Amino acid sequence: MSSNYDKHSGEDCCDYVMEEECCDREPVVAYLNGNLGLIAGGVLPANTPTRIPLTTILFRTPGVEIPQDGGVTVLEDGEYFISFNAQYSTPTASVTFSIYAPEFIGTATSPLGPGAVTFSTLAHLRRGDTVYVIVTSNVPLTFVGALLTVAKIPDKH
Repeated sequence: MSSNYDKHSGEDCCDYVMEEECCDREPVVAYLNGNLGLIAGGVLPANTPTRIPLTTILFRTPGVEIPQDGGVTVLEDGEYFISFNAQYSTPTASVTFSIYAPEFIGTATSPLGPGAVTFSTLAHLRRGDTVYVIVTSNVPLTFVGALLTVAKIPDKH
């Protein structure tokens, strides 16, 4: 058996497990964007919770699926890093971006001021769970541009 160094554990993993189990694993990652232009009319009505259509794939590996209504469905149990960023058109609006996986896990905040939000966390997901985002605003919005990243944390051996 050939020997391959595992950079994550600092060990020669193929000395103690089958090569396919350690050295040929692919990461599980999805990187998507979406915007309100994909919603009929391109305008988010006031006080109407709306799922952001995060369906444009920027990068994707096996182990995830992209549902038609947006987000990322994971195909493996495990710990995942979830990151969400968005910009919106009316900085004076009161806008809430709620992140679900599939239950509510948090709200994106505006650390840089109105008009942009960010969120990141680690979450344990089960096969079939979908990460998605709901946006609600107190005034109509004509633009919301958003990025969602879901990446599995490698299992420790």
